[in-house]
Amino acid sequence: MNDPRADAAPSVPLRERKRLALRAEIQQTALQMFAAHGFDNVTTEAIAEAIGISPSTFFRHVPSKELLLLGATHRGRAQIVANFRARPADEDVADSLVAAILGRTAQFVDDEETLELWRRAMASAPAEMRRASLLNREDCDELIEAVAARLDDADELRAGVLVRSTLAAVEYAYEWWLGHDDADSLHDLTRQALEQVTRGLS
Repeated sequence: MNDPRADAAPSVPLRERKRLALRAEIQQTALQMFAAHGFDNVTTEAIAEAIGISPSTFFRHVPSKELLLLGATHRGRAQIVANFRARPADEDVADSLVAAILGRTAQFVDDEETLELWRRAMASAPAEMRRASLLNREDCDELIEAVAARLDDADELRAGVLVRSTLAAVEYAYEWWLGHDDADSLHDLTRQALEQVTRGLS
């Protein structure tokens, strides 16, 4: 869902800018085709043909069809950890965790068209892919360690419960968003879910 060109400064060599532009075109075209026809019904050859490149050129830029769908979530996992580490040290740990997660989902608020394509594409993917996109064990453990380090007593059990319960709420909001065409935005649903966790169910 992120445009790889967004991080390309003007000083980046022309060849690299072209590579990033082609990678972004492959990403966008693939999302459009996945959303229209279903993930399993779209081949890498079909994506390459739609763009006008050879399959070998496709694989020079993208290792797999799956990565076109899961790449954004993979980057998001690391971004959430980085966001948490960047929060003020004296901020309430739970507030920092919420801000770290919402900081990631807020990045897509102004790109509703691409996000909707991604939602439809992901909804058509096999269940194991949808589940795999939600949480990475290594990044989760890293987040737990970061949260534990911020707690006064460095209680890893407490940190683990806080992280896992928070991520469970986010995961449910994500699943709800995937399954309901008329749902609120992913960012709003995530914010609502996090409010339920932090404030308690009424």
